[in-house]
Amino acid sequence: MKELAETGNMLQIADSDIAEALIWHLWQRELSRTGRTGQSGRLRLTDGRTLRVHHPGTLNPDSGPDFLQAVLSFGPGKRLRGDVEIHIKPADWRRHGHTNDPLYNNVMLHVVLWHDEKLPAVRKQNGQYVPTLVLSEHLRHGLDRIQKQYRLKTEDPAPASYPCQNLMKLLSVERVHALLDQKGSDRFRKKAAEMSGRMKQVSAEQTLYEYAMRAAGYTKNTDACQSLARRLPLATIRAQIGTGGGHRIIDLQALLFGAAGLLPSQRLSYGGEIPDDPYVREIETRWEAFRPSIPARPMREHDWLFFRLRPFNFPTVRLAAMSYFIASGLRDGLDTLIAGPMTAGADRGSVALLRQTARKLEAMIRPSPGDYWLRHTVFGETSRTARKALIGRDRQRGMMVDVVLPFIYALADRDSQSDRMNLVREMYTGYGRQANNSVIQAMSNLLFIDTPEKKASIDRAVLQQGLLQIDLETCRNKDCGQCVMSGSTHFTRS
Repeated sequence: MKELAETGNMLQIADSDIAEALIWHLWQRELSRTGRTGQSGRLRLTDGRTLRVHHPGTLNPDSGPDFLQAVLSFGPGKRLRGDVEIHIKPADWRRHGHTNDPLYNNVMLHVVLWHDEKLPAVRKQNGQYVPTLVLSEHLRHGLDRIQKQYRLKTEDPAPASYPCQNLMKLLSVERVHALLDQKGSDRFRKKAAEMSGRMKQVSAEQTLYEYAMRAAGYTKNTDACQSLARRLPLATIRAQIGTGGGHRIIDLQALLFGAAGLLPSQRLSYGGEIPDDPYVREIETRWEAFRPSIPARPMREHDWLFFRLRPFNFPTVRLAAMSYFIASGLRDGLDTLIAGPMTAGADRGSVALLRQTARKLEAMIRPSPGDYWLRHTVFGETSRTARKALIGRDRQRGMMVDVVLPFIYALADRDSQSDRMNLVREMYTGYGRQANNSVIQAMSNLLFIDTPEKKASIDRAVLQQGLLQIDLETCRNKDCGQCVMSGSTHFTRS
């Protein structure tokens, strides 16, 4: 165990990593049981207000605040959702540069272990101040006892216990599947309805483009990619490069990278130096030619996240992939292409249509042999290994579930084609499992911690989507009373 030092009445931990891990542990797992007043979840801020923790948030493994999507209420106020940043002392906020970092603008609480400095409340980049909670003022026992009791290390804290973990032991596999199928189908309809709403504002093709861009961004760059699609709509792209086959893919890539603010000349991290690379020189030249005709201001470098991403998932690679997707539909329309298999053969059955639609998507994002981004992940640096695709099969499967099938369903709904809507639902419910993302993995571990056979049975995308929907609706707020699982024990038991 690391050395402990006593300072006044306050126990300080000499090792800062253990100290921060201890705060994570107290915040995520023990907070509601450590209040001196004995009132579960009631704490007092440095500004005198009370704090109630409805959900501590999810530990963030990437750059940005330590806990995301926490649910808190201050004094008599309503529940608010936002991020939480953890430090040992208040001054660490400034030392770590958060005052000037927009990634921390959604932080609504600063949690520190002790407050031995007379400092004002910390301030965010947007000018707002953040309230502070001092954990050492709310502990019944010394930190040495707590640390010994839980043998805390620096790894990620384990998830808090949930009542559904015991309920899962009582339910049959069939009942679990029925519940997840219900929530997965709800999620599908909500996605389709969201797309339908967007189609009332823009064209169906622009809607598909925006949602496909969002999906290409995957977890960390979804909002940035969707924002780019709205800043650089298809109408603007066509106005610049036309609809015929004479355009070059580098023109599309110049438009995307330039509007995204990701060209070397636009990025502070390059220090104004443009790599001595023929592709880079040409794409910079092409963007300079396009720039005066683009109405929207380019995005900024800090809008994009590269931290803790695999290099082939960098936004540069994903945008290169989407240049092929866009190019495929410049003449006939993206919506016409992606719905082509359904339009041509709705009588072929859901399995055949799924296969054909997946092949169509794959063809739309297939890069040309020798494309620059098959051997690069950033400008000017050649990768050690080459790839054959810019978006892998797992992400393509995710795009089918998250974008393509809901979009085709929304088109059928718009055109009052109920038979086609039923067919798309059948395609969705029969679609095989996706690759697990962090939420699906966490939900599977949480629900099926004692029932591995049920975890192994989650073999279709609709069931995985059900896990995502339950997490979104109830688990993030720990609103167990409203969970679909909470009233399920009267059904068939194992």
